[in-house]
Amino acid sequence: MESTSSHRRGPRMETGSINGANNQGANIFATGRTKFSDNPFLQLLVTQLRSQSPLDPVKNNDMVMQMSQLSSMEQQRELNGNLLNLLQFQGALARLSGLTQGTAMLGKEVQYVADENGTKRTGKVESVSVSESGEIKLRIGGKEVPLSSVTSVKESKTQKKSANKTKSKK
Repeated sequence: MESTSSHRRGPRMETGSINGANNQGANIFATGRTKFSDNPFLQLLVTQLRSQSPLDPVKNNDMVMQMSQLSSMEQQRELNGNLLNLLQFQGALARLSGLTQGTAMLGKEVQYVADENGTKRTGKVESVSVSESGEIKLRIGGKEVPLSSVTSVKESKTQKKSANKTKSKK
């Protein structure tokens, strides 16, 4: 009977070399520009390769499909990073555009909505700044006024006088 039971089991097979090959194969994914080692999908894939049966390995088609999914996920991650950079650039560009608009108002007399009741006030723009949130603020009569509250812009009285002096000299 003993010979029959040993025959059923078959010869013992060492799997150490297979596991060693899988460990070395995992390093392939860490080459190039982007390291995939921090990706949970890759960790799952490597674990699957380590624990697979030597008599029933993963099929090539399944492996190729998993690798294409991994590649697709990395491309999506890179695209997301590029989109974030683009959004940051657009934010900086919007702030610069707002500063340019505000700078054009320096020294000019503006009318603005001062409160929720719609009270309109007039004053001369003294300076322009950008708040932490990216909102453009004008300093008018010592108060910070959002650029979006401005309803009209005209030359100040001092600008009109200097413009008239320049015309009369010609």
